Amino acid sequence: MGPVPKADAYGAVLINASGEVLLREPSGHFGGYVWTFAKGRSDPGETPAQTALREVREETGYDAEILAVIPTAFPGTTTVTAFFLAAPIGEPGAFSRETASIRWVSFEAAAGLIALTKTSYGRQRDLDILKAARVLHATLDRG
Repeated sequence: MGPVPKADAYGAVLINASGEVLLREPSGHFGGYVWTFAKGRSDPGETPAQTALREVREETGYDAEILAVIPTAFPGTTTVTAFFLAAPIGEPGAFSRETASIRWVSFEAAAGLIALTKTSYGRQRDLDILKAARVLHATLDRG
C-alpha cells in the first residue's frame, strides 16, 4: 500500500465483489450532498486507516478491509480528505443517524447519483473521487 496523502479527514470508497460502489445518502442531504462517500475527521490517536474504517462502519454499517490508498487528497469546503479503496466484510449492521440510506450501484449509476448533489464544488469533488477509485480498482483487478 502506498503512502497516505496528507489530509484533515479520511474516508473510503467501498467496492463489492460485483464491482459495485457503495454510496450513502446523508440525512437531510446535509451540506447539499444527495449521495456521497463515508468520511470524517480522526479521533485522537487514530491512524488514517483506522479513521476511514470507523467512518465507514458508522456511516454505512459495514466493516471493511482496505485494499489500497487512493493517491490523491481531495479538497472540500471544510477539509482536505484522503480516501482508501476498500471491500466490505460481511453484512451491514445499523448505521448512524447521519445516514438516511445506503445503496450499492454500478460506477455509471454512482456518477448519476453523485450528480444530484446541489453544491457544484462537492459534486465535482465526489465525481473526482469516484473516477480515481475506478482507475485504481481497474489496476487492482489486473493484478
